[in-house]
Amino acid sequence: MTPVRQSPSKERSASPQVLIVDDESDIVEFLGDALTRNVDCRFVSAGTIQQASQAMQSQPVDLLIVDLNLPDGDGSELLAALRQKHPLASAIVVTGSPSVETAVSAMRDGAVDFLAKPFTIDEFLRRIRTALHRNSVRAKSENRIDRLRVAVRRLNDARRLVTKKVDLLCNDLVAAYGDLSRQLDLVRTTESFRGVITSSDDLEQMLCHSMDWMLRQMGYANVAIWLAGPDPDFQLGAYMKYTIAGDPVMTEAMRDGLLQVVRREGLVHLAADEAAEVLSSAELVHLKGQTILAIHCTYLGESLASIVLMRDGDKPFSTEDVTTLREIGPVFAVALATMVRGQDGEADMEEPEEDDGSVMDEPDDSSPPRRRKKDDADWWKRGETPPF
Repeated sequence: MTPVRQSPSKERSASPQVLIVDDESDIVEFLGDALTRNVDCRFVSAGTIQQASQAMQSQPVDLLIVDLNLPDGDGSELLAALRQKHPLASAIVVTGSPSVETAVSAMRDGAVDFLAKPFTIDEFLRRIRTALHRNSVRAKSENRIDRLRVAVRRLNDARRLVTKKVDLLCNDLVAAYGDLSRQLDLVRTTESFRGVITSSDDLEQMLCHSMDWMLRQMGYANVAIWLAGPDPDFQLGAYMKYTIAGDPVMTEAMRDGLLQVVRREGLVHLAADEAAEVLSSAELVHLKGQTILAIHCTYLGESLASIVLMRDGDKPFSTEDVTTLREIGPVFAVALATMVRGQDGEADMEEPEEDDGSVMDEPDDSSPPRRRKKDDADWWKRGETPPF
């Protein structure tokens, strides 16, 4: 490979490089001199296919000018190598024996122009400028495409990041909405229970309405409510049978056993196998195979009551049932304290004043007695089957 003289002022790294492949050294020198003087480019030369291949492997090539008739073969063989090694480069085929078939074949192999010998220097320079301009436009287009690829890749990365953050935010919102929904459900549940028991006329009705509400909310179960007596012991205040009768022997055993556990733990939730390990032998005579849910109700640190629900182990109490009982326990304690203190207040009647001679209105015996409004929750009092 023989380098050809080139102007130092034209040697710039940004200038395109032209490879001239021709075995006639005087033509190569003439073309190189014309390029150096008239076109902003650098050039190298080669006289054979082998030299040209080495040049394309070792340095950049933007434009290949190749004669088809070379000592070691057909110059068109270089077109495929150029396209593989320098895909953005162009090629101009030069031949002294032009024909339509030769031109078509060269174009098919990747040449962008076909130049027949002899040609004028102006024609040569015009073809070179056209090819280099086409290369420049193509290179700019490829650069824009590369920049677009980079921008698209960054946008995709940003989109994935934003999508991930949006997904996390949506998950947080869904979780927050779920928590809020559960809190609202608890508030509705608690207020429903409060409305039921605070509308009761007396303690008996309050206890039975409480059990009725729990059965409607958590499903059928045996329900026992113990009330604190004047001593530390509890007394059975109400019992609602589902599958197990409130036998005194059983309830006494529960008071001495299970109720002490409930009082100590505050809330007890036992599956059937767990209950078998906690309950006493006297309790297991009646409660074997039962799942148990119980809560100890206090008000201002004072023990007021314990509520125990029991049913077959194949129908366990759910987590929602546990939450429900935990929420209504304090409400029941407040209502119970209010009810008991209200009744104590009614019993503590004031002493009658001395007769000052005034006349008191006598009660009208003709007035009809006050009747309680019929309540669906009083089905137990009317001896009816449960309405749910």
